[in-house]
Amino acid sequence: MYYNFLIIATLFSLPGLIIWLCRKDLRPVITRMVPLALPFTFTEFLFFPDYWEPRFLFDLGERVGFGIEDFIFVAGLAAFTTTAYAVFNRKRYLPLEIINNAVIMKRCSSLFGLTVFLVATTVLLDIPIIYGSCATMMLVAAAIIAVRRDLLAPACLGALYSIATYYVVCVLCLIMIPDLFQTVWHSERFSKITVGGVPLEELCYGGAAGFCATVVYPYLFRMAFAPLTGEGRHL
Repeated sequence: MYYNFLIIATLFSLPGLIIWLCRKDLRPVITRMVPLALPFTFTEFLFFPDYWEPRFLFDLGERVGFGIEDFIFVAGLAAFTTTAYAVFNRKRYLPLEIINNAVIMKRCSSLFGLTVFLVATTVLLDIPIIYGSCATMMLVAAAIIAVRRDLLAPACLGALYSIATYYVVCVLCLIMIPDLFQTVWHSERFSKITVGGVPLEELCYGGAAGFCATVVYPYLFRMAFAPLTGEGRHL
């Protein structure tokens, strides 16, 4: 249990892995979204050590501000938060129109620029990063929903499914490392509210990630959700 972050990251990769194995039609979604999410691995230095202090392989957290575990965690989180709504509501993605790579890149750049601006604002205003990151994801999603109002309901349900999944994984982490949130997290600096031993901030983070991730893919690639039928299980 010495390398607790490796255990946490591995457990958080399981829901996305299960989705990958069970829903072949969602594999292209995961394949596209995980690389887009990986750059946020480098924001770990904003969380460590003020928000939490896990053990990193090769002490990379102390040396460079992030570790190998961050890549595993971010990839796993992106995989299941992006697809949670489609899985639980038995939906598939239906192209609304064919768009070229230039349009996709322009949209990616706009969302990335907005995210950087919001994170920088969080840092400049000295807002705790756990709250700032949740607000950033919610505001990015709100910007998308402003132009794609059909994605509001999926975003809300995606947030609920992600919170539930996030909570289950946190409980599994507690089973393996009973004192995890007392020894790794600095919960005493924040709300001090827990749900079954899980800090409220962690559940807010999971919910915000689900709210945002649910809408990013259909926005970038001009997709809509449609019922999952026997005839339409692939993109």
